[in-house]
Amino acid sequence: MRLSQSKTTFFGRRIGYNEEMRKQARAQKVKRGVGGTLRWFKRRGWILCVLLIGVAVAAWCNRFYLQRLNPMELRHLQYIDIEGNRMLSWEDVVQNAQVEPGMLMSEVNADSVEKALLQMPLIHSVTVRKYFPSSMEIKLKEASPLVSVFDGGKATVYSERGMVMPLSMTTALHLPVVDMESIDKMKPISAFLYAMRSSDKKLYEKVSQVSWSEADKAFEVYFRDVGHKTLFPEVSWGEGMFTLYESVKAGFPQDMRCAGEVDMRYAGFAYVRNFDKRCVNG
Repeated sequence: MRLSQSKTTFFGRRIGYNEEMRKQARAQKVKRGVGGTLRWFKRRGWILCVLLIGVAVAAWCNRFYLQRLNPMELRHLQYIDIEGNRMLSWEDVVQNAQVEPGMLMSEVNADSVEKALLQMPLIHSVTVRKYFPSSMEIKLKEASPLVSVFDGGKATVYSERGMVMPLSMTTALHLPVVDMESIDKMKPISAFLYAMRSSDKKLYEKVSQVSWSEADKAFEVYFRDVGHKTLFPEVSWGEGMFTLYESVKAGFPQDMRCAGEVDMRYAGFAYVRNFDKRCVNG
């Protein structure tokens, strides 16, 4: 079978037999689809149209309330997952976070929960996340005793953030001691010792006493294994600074044994001063 008349496209390209047959098949398919849709609409489709019109009318009549509808108020907090708590119970954390199951998710603010929990002395850091549709995750890092202060017969233990911890005298006796005159510098001292413990725990364990020198603008540190005091800078503590101190102590044992002061405030240098005259004279 051949076509009686050759057909062309708008641009003059001749349409072959096979292409013409495909076009006719597509046209028939579209025609059948449109016919089937019309038949379905005559039988059941009009019901859907009536329902849509009814919904549209109801929405228009209640538009005042729909404008004030908050989908978040349809969701309530159901699950609170807490990780990292050892000293604190689930109830302690939830109570201090000021949240509880059943609250509207719209009233649960992750930043506010974090700030509330950071007021607790036993918490070092916290991360709060909300998950759709109705759960919240709280990840804690609990604080640990870092330094102590003795005032008469009373001992006070402080955490990494310089906050008072409700711990016993026995714990305080095993921690570095801060001079009472430096109590107002507790937060920066705690931050400094925490940096030291994180970089070199063995060096931190040798610390006997820490104080703040206003004249030198530095931390004065006394270690149990040496007789001199060491000055550390007010800021910019890094692992390299503590490594340098240990290297100088190991490389120049005689000088360090006779030193009265070791100054670590200058990057890459350690200044040893105030030598004992008996050591200098042999």
